Amino acid sequence: MLEYQLIRSKRRKTLGLQVKAGRITVRAPFYVTTEFIDSFIQEKSVWLKSKLSQQVTENNCCHFSQGDSVLFFGEQYTLNISRGKRAEVFTHDVVEPFDSDKLVCTSSPQQEAHSKKILTVVISNRVDSRLIAPELEAIQVKKQLETYFKQQAEQLFPDRLLKLSNQIGLRPSQINIRQYRARWGSCNNRGEISLNYLLIMAPIFVIDYVIIHELCHLAHLNHSKAFWQLVAQHDPNYQQAKLWLKKHQGELTWHNPT
Repeated sequence: MLEYQLIRSKRRKTLGLQVKAGRITVRAPFYVTTEFIDSFIQEKSVWLKSKLSQQVTENNCCHFSQGDSVLFFGEQYTLNISRGKRAEVFTHDVVEPFDSDKLVCTSSPQQEAHSKKILTVVISNRVDSRLIAPELEAIQVKKQLETYFKQQAEQLFPDRLLKLSNQIGLRPSQINIRQYRARWGSCNNRGEISLNYLLIMAPIFVIDYVIIHELCHLAHLNHSKAFWQLVAQHDPNYQQAKLWLKKHQGELTWHNPT
């Protein structure tokens, strides 16, 4: 049984459900029994779990604001937004000393500094002059990140695909790099493979899994037993990649800034 907060009211004549901030709230008249409410929650459990999962995804995703967390090659980067003469995006590490109040005893006589990964988005001064609302800045940051991630994908993906294609012995007729809303890759009956450039947020072993997955579709344009056997033959640990994608689904989902 899902946990919920019950609020009773003399004015209410019907049951009301609300899912907010990961909590389920039930508003009910005084005459409705707890047993009936429990039964109602059970009946709506599939919908409620879906809403709870959706809110977790929305909370974890990047909102393109200062200090947001962004995945890049499977590592967490802190988003830093700045201004400059020209637009650019780059990564760098910032070495931060440990807070002495948070130090713990170790066998090492010296404490190492903490390295924090930063993804900096520089908005040009010319463009910045037109960003008169916070949401416009977020839209601009998203646009520049997408351009940067696509450039990184266009450099990496063809090389990885060629290497894995030679390994498997299956070659696509064409490779496309684009953004999808709900898939990481695709393969059609013309032998064309398309890859989502936002896959650049994942570790190399996950990127390789998606490429192997699509290459295997050149032999089996389905998800049959033979298809998965071929995937496992060339990527024995593919289940780990699938689990990684599922675990980080929220962080890999980019919504339009609002």
